[in-house]
Amino acid sequence: MRKVTTEEKLIRIHDAVVQLMERREATDISMYDVAKECGMATSTVYHHYPNIENLFHNLLDDVFIDFDSLLSKCIDAEHVSHWTDINRMIETAYVNYYNNNPIAKKLILGRHTFTELGHADTENDLILGKEVETIYRQFFDVPQLPQSINVFAISLQVADKIYSLSYRQHGCITPELANEAIRLTESYLQLYIPPICQRSVPITELTH
Repeated sequence: MRKVTTEEKLIRIHDAVVQLMERREATDISMYDVAKECGMATSTVYHHYPNIENLFHNLLDDVFIDFDSLLSKCIDAEHVSHWTDINRMIETAYVNYYNNNPIAKKLILGRHTFTELGHADTENDLILGKEVETIYRQFFDVPQLPQSINVFAISLQVADKIYSLSYRQHGCITPELANEAIRLTESYLQLYIPPICQRSVPITELTH
């Protein structure tokens, strides 16, 4: 009989959490529940993760990798005619991801008492904010922004607040509240980016 590898065990554990997240809130999931769901001894799950928050944090790291990947894929250069198009493309991609990923939806948008997960999400938003700024500057001559604040990270966090409200009320991000998030983030970014913003490079260079 072939011995189950560590990687296979971790995949089973992670898959079990996803299945549980589809049925429960994060605060209603224990290490025992995870072990039962994946058909392992509880001690085996504890061998890989010291507690449930550590397990959730590990899964959230995978979400952060997905977020980074989304940024590189969601911009359709041929359809960027105004800087607000970038904001709309980014937020639309995140809404679709949240609505199809129970881990992201429940650990980032849901209510729970795992403070370290909130800190990790905030830190990741700071990183993503810098990446978003780079995307904007690839297309437009964005004015110099304040050094003391991360404008685009704040925009991401503002959107998440609306998404969180929608999730808690409806169990998902509704089209109406997704649109409200776009309107709110655009209004905030307009404090720093003028309505008329010249392109940094000709559009033909971005699409070839």
